[in-house]
Amino acid sequence: MKGLCLGVLAIGLAYGLAFLPGQAAALSPWLMVAGIVALLLSLIVLGVRRPGRALPRAVLIGMVFLLLVVGGGFAAALVLPGETAGSPLWLGLPRRVALLVYGIGLLPALVLPLCYALSFDSAVLNRADLDKLRSELAELASRRDDRTT
Repeated sequence: MKGLCLGVLAIGLAYGLAFLPGQAAALSPWLMVAGIVALLLSLIVLGVRRPGRALPRAVLIGMVFLLLVVGGGFAAALVLPGETAGSPLWLGLPRRVALLVYGIGLLPALVLPLCYALSFDSAVLNRADLDKLRSELAELASRRDDRTT
């Protein structure tokens, strides 16, 4: 939850700094990148974390991958020089746009679902949890039947 708050705070601060003159505005895109990465990683933890369990190794690997790809992709797009008419194209797009579309947009969309699938049994639902859920549902159904009769 701390990462989620820090990410939102960094993004809000980046928007605020963008309106200031001078060097403060130059810091804004870097704060935005840090906030986006922190927010994405925090949302993954919130979606996968189960009480009393550590994050599965496949999810941790996916999070490191996301950190490197998204953080590195945004940083590279910020550092690359401006495009000109003679600039090379990467897979039909200017370099910075290709980094955003293929690297930050497409690559995580291909890898992260695989990480979730590999860790599904240990992270989301295992046999003991499923049996517990079924017994609780049966108990609730019997209580409902007792009240309706």
